[in-house]
Amino acid sequence: MYTTPTRLLAVAATAAGAALLGARLKRRLTTIPREQRTATHVHASSNRLHMKGRRAADYAEKLEQSHAQLRELSAALQTIREEERTHIARELHDDLGQLLATLRVDLNLLQQQTVDNRSAQQLLDSMDKLLLTAITSLRRIASNLRPRALDEGGLYFALESLRHEFSQRHGITSTLMADEEELILDDVYSTAIFRIVQEAMTNIARHAGAHSVQLLLRRSGQSLHLTIQDDGRGIAEQDMDKAESFGLIGMRERVWALHGDISIVSDGGTRIAIRLPLPPHTTA
Repeated sequence: MYTTPTRLLAVAATAAGAALLGARLKRRLTTIPREQRTATHVHASSNRLHMKGRRAADYAEKLEQSHAQLRELSAALQTIREEERTHIARELHDDLGQLLATLRVDLNLLQQQTVDNRSAQQLLDSMDKLLLTAITSLRRIASNLRPRALDEGGLYFALESLRHEFSQRHGITSTLMADEEELILDDVYSTAIFRIVQEAMTNIARHAGAHSVQLLLRRSGQSLHLTIQDDGRGIAEQDMDKAESFGLIGMRERVWALHGDISIVSDGGTRIAIRLPLPPHTTA
């Protein structure tokens, strides 16, 4: 194809124009102040940091909501479990307990009759002992499920019964220092406090190697302070947050469900200090 000189000149002129336009744009870009370019870069970095900060805040908020929901679920499960325990304990006491008691009365009436056969008399005596053992075991199981002292005598009487049974069973001296009037609480608080003390004393019997335990409960304003102190070997720092420490986890969950605070310190033994805010209508 033949190209005329006129066409070549036109092409050359177009190329020269494009080059001139590019040079002008380059000069214009290089004439932008350095401070403006730096500010633009800082603004972009600030926007990126702001977005990252918002995402981190969103994650933290969602994590807190998740923790709150888990605590609500734990509290609901605790309530359901206590209701089931109460129901089973009453069924055991009212049905099976009454049946065993009636059988023992009938057996005693039979024993009062003259029995010439010595082996038959021995069999009756053995049956009476077995029935008595069964009744005692039933009462213990029902009491562990739901202590009747908590329903019949209130929190102070229930804690005193727990302390007395603990000392008799494990040979560990225990004292309860509290004002009975200050422990007149509703069922939710009474049950939670009783279970916390029960779990703490179970842990002491199993792991502490203690010789004495002191329970202190006192009111201060609209808060109830509970301290459980033993003179055992203490608890290691790494054991406090173990996933297998179900007793400690259970105590914490019960305290947090009531919006309280708990601290566990090893100082010549183990000291558990708990503060529970009381409802406004609760008075000593």
